Amino acid sequence: MSELYSVLVESVAGGEVVLRVTTVHPDAGPPPDTASFTVEILLDLWSLLDRGFGGLVDGCSLERAEAQRLARDPAWAARCQQLRELGFGRQVECTPEEYAALEAAMMEGGPMLFRGEPVGGLLGYGKQSYVFIPGDPAVFATAVAPLIAAHGVDQHEFDESYEDWPDDPDRRPRARVWVRVHDPQWLGFVRPGWRWDSAAH
Repeated sequence: MSELYSVLVESVAGGEVVLRVTTVHPDAGPPPDTASFTVEILLDLWSLLDRGFGGLVDGCSLERAEAQRLARDPAWAARCQQLRELGFGRQVECTPEEYAALEAAMMEGGPMLFRGEPVGGLLGYGKQSYVFIPGDPAVFATAVAPLIAAHGVDQHEFDESYEDWPDDPDRRPRARVWVRVHDPQWLGFVRPGWRWDSAAH
């Protein structure tokens, strides 16, 4: 998936995270002024760390194991994992019989349900089969809402570039995106100066 935004952490203090979000894809549009969007881009960071991909985060010098240790801290790991699955979907192991039944349903054009949930795809690694359960934006937004004290998008720059996309990356549109959470602890994996790309929308 094409990256839509470049995200820079400007500050983290007292439960408030301030980000500078630059639009890097001409079709992306301005950053949405929703708590869900802001949490999505922060979960992109958490996911990179969780997979040991600190090298994809500019300004992060953590080695693979260090990045994973940070992401998997009990103070935030479970909440981030749950939110990530609600927003982005999850892989679930299935039996060969379940996989075959779903494959048959797909070939017949019928509904694909796995234990009552809609299936977005079938996967297999070696001898193990999986189903992909897609995320649900409405459920994700409902889960995010009670965590957020306030959020906003302001300080827009170069908005005219949406009409005439610039070759100069320094002239691409950007805005300040900020969020304040009720429990500062669960954003303890975020560090000022880190930058990463996101396909959140």
